[in-house]
Amino acid sequence: MKLVAFCAACIVCLASGVQAADLLSGTWTAGDGPDARVYIFKVSGDRITGIVCGPCDDPASVFRIEDGRILGADRAVFFIRYDAGGPAFRRYGPYRERVEASTARNRLKLSARPEADPGAAVTSASLTRVVENFELSPVALPPAPASSQPAASPPIEGRWVSVGRTAQQNWILKVNDNRVWGLVCGPCTPAVVTLIDEGRIDGDTITFYINHIDTPPDAGRQGVQRNVMSGKISGSPNANVMRFTWVREGSPTQGGEIVMIGPIKAP
Repeated sequence: MKLVAFCAACIVCLASGVQAADLLSGTWTAGDGPDARVYIFKVSGDRITGIVCGPCDDPASVFRIEDGRILGADRAVFFIRYDAGGPAFRRYGPYRERVEASTARNRLKLSARPEADPGAAVTSASLTRVVENFELSPVALPPAPASSQPAASPPIEGRWVSVGRTAQQNWILKVNDNRVWGLVCGPCTPAVVTLIDEGRIDGDTITFYINHIDTPPDAGRQGVQRNVMSGKISGSPNANVMRFTWVREGSPTQGGEIVMIGPIKAP
């Protein structure tokens, strides 16, 4: 009987984790107009990563979601890292914000305070799912290649631009050690902001993944659809140009080339 009860408990825990992941993964937004913030969550097992941005074409307004955990069918916790900027940066300098989330199908309620200051006032936000009623199909992703030892990274951090099919593409690239993350959008409305993660720099080579989770909507998409970007960092006198090839993961015949110009300095 004890064995049966234990197995039943394991099944319940597993089902809860899957349900929570289905209800959280994807793109959410809070607010309207210039003050809107976009959150993209990516759930792997019970772990949560992602980004928050607003405006999303400004590198100073793009921050990383890290160390998140699914706590139950409708609860999660994660941290937003503010290395530069953020609502309380002037007070704390670089800091992390601890965020507790309660999930429903198309609504997400957040309660946050600085991790290092448990006495700080709690701030709240209510998020709405961009693609209504989206649920992620749980399909395992191949592991990312192992990263090399951190080395001095070329100055690629910032906003890059490229020609898109319908609008200019804005690439916000962030670098920690030799790891690359960020986003791509164009136009930078919530429905077309896409997460960049698991990137790395090895010498003059840069690789990263573009993650199509729920946007743009695609009824035929199974799990997270990733494009693998591989490029070369140009040296002087063409240091403002990066040339990439991309390929759809699992579909090597789908791909192309992208030329980025940047980093673009803020006016």
